[in-house]
Parts: sequence; C-alpha cells; structure tokens
Amino acid sequence: MVQLRGPFNVSTPVRVEAPMASDSSWLEVDLTRLERNFLALRALVEAAPDEHSDTPPDSPPPQAKPLATSPIVCCVIKKDAYGLGASAVAHRLVKAGCDMLAVYSAKEAEYLINKSVNCPILLLAPLRELGRTDALYRPAVAETLHLSIHDPDQLQTVNQIGQTFGIKMPIHLYLDTGMSRSGLNGEQFVQVVQNLSKTPHVRVAGVFTHLATADNDPDFAYEQLEQLEAAVAQQAEHLPDDCLIHIANSFATLRDRRFHMDMVRPGLAIYGFGPELLAPGPILQNAPVLEHTVRWVTRINHVQRYPRWTPVGYGSTHKLKRNSVLGVIPIGYGDGYPLALGNQASVRVLLDDNDTYFDAPVLGKVNMDQLSIDLTDAPTVNDGGDISTLVNATVHIISDDPAAPNSIPNLARLANSHPYEILCRLPKDLPRKYTH
Repeated sequence: MVQLRGPFNVSTPVRVEAPMASDSSWLEVDLTRLERNFLALRALVEAAPDEHSDTPPDSPPPQAKPLATSPIVCCVIKKDAYGLGASAVAHRLVKAGCDMLAVYSAKEAEYLINKSVNCPILLLAPLRELGRTDALYRPAVAETLHLSIHDPDQLQTVNQIGQTFGIKMPIHLYLDTGMSRSGLNGEQFVQVVQNLSKTPHVRVAGVFTHLATADNDPDFAYEQLEQLEAAVAQQAEHLPDDCLIHIANSFATLRDRRFHMDMVRPGLAIYGFGPELLAPGPILQNAPVLEHTVRWVTRINHVQRYPRWTPVGYGSTHKLKRNSVLGVIPIGYGDGYPLALGNQASVRVLLDDNDTYFDAPVLGKVNMDQLSIDLTDAPTVNDGGDISTLVNATVHIISDDPAAPNSIPNLARLANSHPYEILCRLPKDLPRKYTH
C-alpha cells in the first residue's frame, strides 16, 4: 500500500553529502536531530521539579549530598558513537554545549584527541600506563582526561602517573553496586577513599556506579541507587564538595530525577532511542520525545519476475505464494544486517522522486552481501508498468521513522537483539553521510 513519505522528508533545507557511485549502501546521520536530542535531555535534567513530583511516593529520601547546581550532561560516545561516527558526533555535541564526553577505551579517547575534540573526556576502562609520547599525555597534563578507578592497585598506578607529570589526575571512583562487571567492591571503596591522603597526585572528580536494569527492572535500579547514596554519605568527610556523583544512563535519566544526581550519562538517548524500550515503571512526566538520528540507505540493483511456488534463497526457506516481482539490494550479513531478519523484516522502498514509499518484505535467508525483497505490491507492478523502473530505486534498510517496521527498535525486536547491537555491528567502512 502506497503511503505519504515519512518524517525523513524534512521541510527545511538540509545538506547531505551525495553518495559515491561505488557506494553500495551508506548511513545518513542527522546531526541536527542529534543536537535537539541532547538539548532536550539537558533541559530535562536542568528543569526544576514541579509540585507534582515524578518520584514514586514510596521512594526513600536521598542520602547523598544535596545538589548545589543542576546536573551536567556527559554524553557517551563509545564504539565510534554507537556506530554513527565519533568525530562528527563529538564535535556537534561540544558545539551544542556538552559538558563531558565518555568513551570506554584509551584508543577511543586518543581518536577524539587526534580529531581536535576540545572537551573533558571520561575514560571508563581502567588505564594503568601513560607516557609522555602518548596521545593522551596532553589532556592528562591539562587535567581534562578523567580516569575511572576500578581497584586499589590502579589508584596507586594513577597516582604515580600524576607524580611523574607533576599534576593531580582527575579520577572517578567506580563502585560496583550489582553489575558485577568491574569496579570497586564496598570494602575496596572504603579502603580507597580513606587512603586518598596517601595519593596526593590524584583528585577525586567523581564517584559513580553503573545500572544493570534501569530499562527493565527499576526496583533493582533503585537498590543500586541506594547503595551508591549510602556509600557516598558514609564517606562524605573524605570526599571533596565538588565531587560529581553519577549513576544515570539513558533509561534512568528518563525514569526519575533521583537518578540524575550531579551528572547524567546518556548514550542511546542521544541518538534517539530509549523511551520505547522502557519496561513499566516510573517514567518522568515531562520526558522528551526523542528523534531517531540515522537511516541506512541503498538502491535496488536487480528486478525480476518469478512464478508462484518458486523457492527463494539459500535453503529455499521461502516459496512464493503468488506470481511475484523480486528485487535485490546489495547488503547482507557481511554488512552487519542480522541473519535473524530473513523472512521477518521489511525495507522501505521510495518511489516517485522519493515522495511516496511502500514497505517491501525481506524474503528468504539473509545473504552475505545481498537481500531479496518482495516488490510485487509496488504501484509500478500493480499498474502493469515496466518493472525495470524499479532498478536504482532508493531503499531505506533502516528507517528513521520511529513508526516504520524497519526502525531500529523494531528490527532489534525481530532479531531478538537490541538497538545497541544493531548500531554497533554496522561496519566502520560503511560511508557515513551527515545532515547538518
């Protein structure tokens, strides 16, 4: 069925770098939407709670220090900004006023430094070595590189680095409250905090933990929050007043102001995803509507008619139930498209100079570098027209329309996966075209 074109048809002029003739597919990343998502989240955390509190009535009062100012926003752009391109994303976020960026590995931090990203960077992985010839040396001596402390031995190592360079290394103490993935246990946290006087070449810039279930089990998230609040309250006399206490990922940022604390760390929400993934539980009444920032685009490169009962693809997992027109698009599991989407997903085919579209089912198994799609219901076919006009038609493999069957959340659900994986498995050599 033909429908009016979706929300990717913006009314204001935009600039998208034209794809090369050799590009079989490419990503289109809308940096304006990215900025709007960031600004909406920042406005959310900066807004004063109204008289109708979003916090559940049975929530215990916070035990940690009260906020002196509004929470700041640290945008998580690890794994190449969730596959969308860390350099372009970082520069746009910094321009929009982002307070801090978070990455996982030293290599990711080095990449941002080499791309002249001028913003404090929080390194989430434990760093244990740093030399004067390393790319991270300059931000370290400028004290804009913030390190996460995962164990007492690493604290000593980082203190030694600070002594070597004659600086106080900004550190964030990572308290494990139930993720069981890394970080200081309760006993180690007390040990580290009470021995800070013996490590004069570090300064505690933050204390944080990582939520395990903010999307699907808010009760456990509140338990983690209470552990963090209690640990900070018990050691308050040993922590500086300007120490940032932080816990909120995207899901917690959208759920409850208690999670906001001194800083929030949204990742997925910056790119437009999150609200639709929240299981029942507290949700802020004024949570923003986020915009999907990416679509994956290709073109049809072959069209053919086939009779009823013709098998399709490896293993003949689909047989045509009618005389059909099939098209081929040049992407497959080698390009990051999940195998699990065979015979389940659809793609969006654009027609009439991209003014209309229809959703074409994916038929058969996903190939390494090709997908078969059902074009039988295309208006050109129904009107008895020349099917060759469908060759070179634009196809959205991933749509930026949240309601589309091939939006990232819907594809993740069909693949029994998660938007994180759908985004991060996209190859680095897939061209990224940025809309400004």
